[in-house]
Amino acid sequence: MPAPTPPLVLTFAPSDPSGGGGIQADLLTCASMGCHALTVLTGYTVQDSAGLEDAEALAPEWIDDQARSLLEDMPVRAFKIGGLFSAEAVAAVAEILADYSAVPVVLHLGADPPDADDAETEDSAEEIMAATIELLVPQATLVVADSLRLTQLAADGLLDTDTPDETAAHALLRRGAAWVLATGLHQPGEIVINTLRGGGDTAAEPSGEYRWPRLPGNFRGAGSTLSAALAALLASGMEVRDAVPEAQEYTWQALASGFQPGMGRLLPDRFFWARQGGDTAAETVEPNAGPSKDAS
Repeated sequence: MPAPTPPLVLTFAPSDPSGGGGIQADLLTCASMGCHALTVLTGYTVQDSAGLEDAEALAPEWIDDQARSLLEDMPVRAFKIGGLFSAEAVAAVAEILADYSAVPVVLHLGADPPDADDAETEDSAEEIMAATIELLVPQATLVVADSLRLTQLAADGLLDTDTPDETAAHALLRRGAAWVLATGLHQPGEIVINTLRGGGDTAAEPSGEYRWPRLPGNFRGAGSTLSAALAALLASGMEVRDAVPEAQEYTWQALASGFQPGMGRLLPDRFFWARQGGDTAAETVEPNAGPSKDAS
């Protein structure tokens, strides 16, 4: 008799040859969190530990065929959406999510765009983000995004804030996202503050605020790790309020154990616990090293 099937997470993301982000990061993170990752490749990239140089999109038909073949065969428990390289690809993924609306969705607004100065590339990136906000955000159980990126989206007119006191996260909630986790990795200060909003609460105060000591070094793949960990926990049946602090704790530990395989940025060690005598993430946090504070 076969062993019980672990929770299945279906992730949409490009290939990252460095393993810092993309499909490779999702595979590592989901496996570390006790899940099995099913993968839908959205594109190929040329990148190393320093950053992304170029990307080649897969046709939307290929994305659709990959996903539906898996979904018709296996019971997926959560979706994780990463980098998409065309508005048509966004539309294809949106149709899939609509057909499986009971499955929770973690949407990561954090893929690095290729370095380019030409207007055509900038226009394409804006078109992709506009399609993502229109088609994917309303279907998202949880949107994960850096707070500075959210501010820039509002400044660019892609997110409308009704009042001066309203944040871009509130704008995403009005667009239909159930929850928004805004991370503070790129904000100044010795403490990184991540803020959770949503759950039907549209008040100005956040649903949860989480404070973490800033780690030294420049990391690649922090957002990918966090969003994949969240998808794994949701696939395991955890509620968003409980999954958010646990996924952050796991990510903080992975970053604290980060390594530098090349000449670029540090990469998270998603299997840090296997090199710490088998301890789990919850068991290895130093007292007060990575506290989380629920403001609700």
